[in-house]
Amino acid sequence: MLLDPEFVQRLETALPASDTEGRRTGRRTPRSDSPFRLGRHTEPTRKSSRLERLLIRLFRLENTTLHVLLDASLAMTFSGYTPPEPSLKFDFARRFTAALGYAATLRDQRFEVTTLSPARGQRSPVVNRPEDMEGLILYLEGLRAGGTRNFAWALRKRIRRTARRSLILLLSDFRDRNWEWGALALLTGEARIVLIHLMDRSEMQEGGPGLRLEDDIRQRLAELAQRYQMEYLIVPTDTPFEEVFLHAAEER
Repeated sequence: MLLDPEFVQRLETALPASDTEGRRTGRRTPRSDSPFRLGRHTEPTRKSSRLERLLIRLFRLENTTLHVLLDASLAMTFSGYTPPEPSLKFDFARRFTAALGYAATLRDQRFEVTTLSPARGQRSPVVNRPEDMEGLILYLEGLRAGGTRNFAWALRKRIRRTARRSLILLLSDFRDRNWEWGALALLTGEARIVLIHLMDRSEMQEGGPGLRLEDDIRQRLAELAQRYQMEYLIVPTDTPFEEVFLHAAEER
């Protein structure tokens, strides 16, 4: 089960619709600021993680499509190097995507998912209302990680169809040799970009095998994000994301 029923109920309580009248009439009350730009707001009253602060700002967006690019390559199922061990990265990514999609519908936001993997001939459903979540959950539950990905091809194809007022969250472990070239394809559009680097704790331990590669990936991602004004954060796969979502919903 991707979403715990108790978590769903608590999220519904913490995140009521942003504009009940607007949902009934199809109109929204315009805001004086530009919510699309993820502007800086008052920080939470207590210490919070970067992921929580990002979610707080996402929950304040209006008139913006949230679009998740979900890495479904085989690399997302392994951690470590000698030998590889089972990883929670892909399952975490699917559950996180489902939670973000449901939160978006509660805020009356459009939500889309694109899977970065070999073509399967199946398009993800577009989610606009809580009633649409069943289709999204079935889609995510049916995904299986496998094969290799081509960031450049997948991202360029997706960007051509992306709405101008979109915020794109790329969930990946960035193990593809072409990830940097592919990430630059995001810049051909006008959407705001957030790079979410999923890592198992075993990949973050000092002195562990293969850590030089991980350090190199992190450094290059941080430099890329700074150079092109993207947002970049590392999210460990043991993050209690349900708790983070609920805290962010309460602080928004």
